[in-house]
Amino acid sequence: MPARRILALILGMAGVVTAVGGCVQADVPESLPGPTTSTTEVAEPPPPEPDCGDPVASLRPTGPATTTVPADSYMAEIKERGYLRVGVDVATLRLSSIDPITGDFEGFDVDIAREVAAALFGDPDAIAFVGIPSSERVRVLVDGEVDLVADVFTPTCSRREDVEFSTDYFTSAQRVLLREDSPARSVADLAGLRICASAGSTTLANIAALDDPPVAVPAAQRADCLVMLQQGDVDGMSTNDTILAGFAAQDPNLRILEASISREPTALGLPPGNPEWVRYVNAVLDDVRASGRWMALYETWLADLLPGITGPPAPTYVD
Repeated sequence: MPARRILALILGMAGVVTAVGGCVQADVPESLPGPTTSTTEVAEPPPPEPDCGDPVASLRPTGPATTTVPADSYMAEIKERGYLRVGVDVATLRLSSIDPITGDFEGFDVDIAREVAAALFGDPDAIAFVGIPSSERVRVLVDGEVDLVADVFTPTCSRREDVEFSTDYFTSAQRVLLREDSPARSVADLAGLRICASAGSTTLANIAALDDPPVAVPAAQRADCLVMLQQGDVDGMSTNDTILAGFAAQDPNLRILEASISREPTALGLPPGNPEWVRYVNAVLDDVRASGRWMALYETWLADLLPGITGPPAPTYVD
């Protein structure tokens, strides 16, 4: 069965699954969570990070990524299926969201995933996008429900105990989104404020680890944090500035705190136990960097919101 434009959208606020596009089949995991809530439960302190060396370093490619792959490889399994399954967010403007007119997924992360499909199948549309909450990124990889996650995913040593990562394809900064009338002007001013972030994220851990920390409030999805901020249930939300820039562009009553909390590399999340797949994906990213395609995607999706970037981050490899 052709897999062109197989799309799956998880509408978390309504607890509904909808398939759109040119095919009636949607590749949707049955075990995805139900409706999210606007809880303001305070986060528990994060456990200490294990030591794995450099969590951003990934396996070196063994050659170019082509449509010809070894018969016993993970890539061959994907080709046998006929399409690539990709976990994405459904409501992050400029990175991964649904075009309300066409019903298609679009954004920088979406197009990075399409580059992998194009290399493997010769067709960027041989792909099934599966909408997932950011809190479920590790689980859907461990359970084999997707082949990769393209969702502003930061490699960490604790996450590497469960899943694999590609090389860093975009380095951003963790910042905080506030209402325009907030008096906070520095990270120190956030002390005691209620700051929302995705449950299980490095963002939440970084907030809790500040010397004089805010009150970290977890939510299943970034969009939940945005709603709570707009409704006054929290004082701010924190994540990568690539995400916050899109949210701020949608609401003139919000502003991004200029000071940053941490540096946040972004990688593609990959299932455990398939090193050949990690090397293949890294070969795709190498080509995206070298061909100028990365700069073209940046100019299309992010340059007006996050100007001044002159090129992609250099990959860090382990053999």
